[in-house]
Amino acid sequence: MGRKEREQASWIEDTQTQPLDACVLCGREGDMTDHHLVPKSQGRRQGVKLGEIPTVKMCAACQGFLVKTFSNAQLANELNTVEAIREREEVQKFVKWVQKQPLSRGVRVH
Repeated sequence: MGRKEREQASWIEDTQTQPLDACVLCGREGDMTDHHLVPKSQGRRQGVKLGEIPTVKMCAACQGFLVKTFSNAQLANELNTVEAIREREEVQKFVKWVQKQPLSRGVRVH
C-alpha cells in the first residue's frame, strides 16, 4: 500500500493590519523577522510547501521566546495563529515585560 493520505492542515492567515516594521506580538518597531506560524519542519511533514506556510513579522525577542517556551508540535497544533499565541498567559506576561525593553538583538529571553 502507498502512503496513507493525510488531510492537509488549513491555517488561517492572520489579517491583522500591522505596519511592516512592527512586531505582531509586542508592537515594537524595528528590524523584524518572518515568523512561520507553523514551524517549517511541521509544515513539511504535513505536505505543505514552505512558501504556503503563513508568516508574520516578529521581533527577535518575541520569536526567541516562542521557540524556547513551546515545542514545534505545540506551535503547529495549538499556536498557529497570532490570536492563539496572544491568548497564552505566559506570552501575555512576556509581552508586557518586553514592551518596556529597547528593541535590540541584546534582549535576552528568560
